[in-house]
Amino acid sequence: MAAVLKVLSGLLLTLVLSGMAQAQGRAASVVTEVVALGPISDTTPVIGQLVASVQAEVATRRAGIAGEVLFVIGDTVTKGDLLVRLETKQIEIEKRSAEASLETARAGVATAEASLALAIQGLNRQTKLQNSTAFSRAQFEDLQQEAARARGELARAVAQVGMAEASMSMMAFNLNNTEIIAPFTGVVTERIAQPGQYLRVGDPVARLLDADRLEIEAQTPTELTSGLPPGKEVNVLFGSDVSATATVRAILPIETIATRTRPVRFTADLSGVDPLRIAVGKSVSLQIPVSAPREAILAAKDALVQARGGGWSIFVVEDGKANPRPVTLGVSAGGQIEILSGLDVGDEIVVRGNERLRPGQDVAPRGSGDK
Repeated sequence: MAAVLKVLSGLLLTLVLSGMAQAQGRAASVVTEVVALGPISDTTPVIGQLVASVQAEVATRRAGIAGEVLFVIGDTVTKGDLLVRLETKQIEIEKRSAEASLETARAGVATAEASLALAIQGLNRQTKLQNSTAFSRAQFEDLQQEAARARGELARAVAQVGMAEASMSMMAFNLNNTEIIAPFTGVVTERIAQPGQYLRVGDPVARLLDADRLEIEAQTPTELTSGLPPGKEVNVLFGSDVSATATVRAILPIETIATRTRPVRFTADLSGVDPLRIAVGKSVSLQIPVSAPREAILAAKDALVQARGGGWSIFVVEDGKANPRPVTLGVSAGGQIEILSGLDVGDEIVVRGNERLRPGQDVAPRGSGDK
């Protein structure tokens, strides 16, 4: 029995070792690309911070008491959302009074028009008698004055209608502005108005921030601003492991003499950045160019492998096998990095699947653009 078990154990060990040998001999599937020259600039880090390009205190357009406050700090509101509703009882009473004044003014116009019509009728009758003995100069002049007075009364009545209509327009404006709405989509960072609070014209009710339109502002050495024309792209770091591309929007014409710096505004696509890393006042590091672009050997950052003794290496494919080469790194350029030594133009390097490669292992490469 013991002999049988010994034989079975030997067969099992043979099968395992055979499987391992076959697995080790199988070519590893990797993604490769060819090393090429590309433009790069020497850079220096400049600290910037996220700033709001659109933020505002939402204010009232008429005085009143806050009846409802429909938001809390941290709410995301959409443009047109109702934020505060003022009490409307007083304005509704004033509106009814304005409506009554308008009707009275319109009635006054009708009365004045009738009076003018009668005055003109009497004047016309007397005018026809001018060549007869029945004509009276004194009566004619009285009728002229009466017609002029009627015209004046009509003009005054028409003016009162205009005033009443203006008052109605003001009442409609006030009533419409009892509802304070969000002027743009954003996050409420401060709730200022409270229910029952009396608000004067222009008093703020909330502070609103558009978190989707943040910019980066960096106090940049003046001598470097010549290399930052509008539209220039630079690399921006959110900590040590997250990067994005920032684009120069404007160099502000303000210089701090003590530091010889100017504020530069950058736009950035933050869609790939963890929202927890995005906040007004958040510090970031921008790689500002200090020299004109130059040609350099570039490799994808994904090709880098941490060497056991420190430093970095990159697997190079030669005769179907992947062999690591120690490399010396230069400056970073987005998703690529400058290689000062260790690689030559035309080398085929592994950019995907290099995590478990062994020196000299057979590989089955495919291009980075292949699926």
